Amino acid sequence: MRYLLLAFFVSVFTLNAFSQKKGKPKTGYDKIHPFKNGIAKVEKDGKEGFINTGGEEFVPCKYDAIYPWEKAKAKVEIAGKFGFINEQGEEYIPVKYDFIGSFKNGLAIVSLGGRRGIINEVGEEVVPLE
Repeated sequence: MRYLLLAFFVSVFTLNAFSQKKGKPKTGYDKIHPFKNGIAKVEKDGKEGFINTGGEEFVPCKYDAIYPWEKAKAKVEIAGKFGFINEQGEEYIPVKYDFIGSFKNGLAIVSLGGRRGIINEVGEEVVPLE
């Protein structure tokens, strides 16, 4: 009976000691969001990026915000400027605009330095900034 009680207390102590470990995940990220479609948003030092299921960071943690994916692209923000990345993590619309609206019929309104224009889904200005 003594051994049974001793084993019980040792197991409770051990479980309690493990459950009290806190801090960053062992991956080095401050937060790892749930995986969706094989990728997960990660946060490190207040910046956001993405990893794949292999743990590879294919979108570096350099963005202040990454908005939800829409049709294989995501709006990104750095210091109040906006651009877009593709599924490979490439900035195909540079992070330079003060505002980028939602794409409708393949076009989006953009603003830069008080001037407005329209870009297409590949980042070309189809209506120059005026």
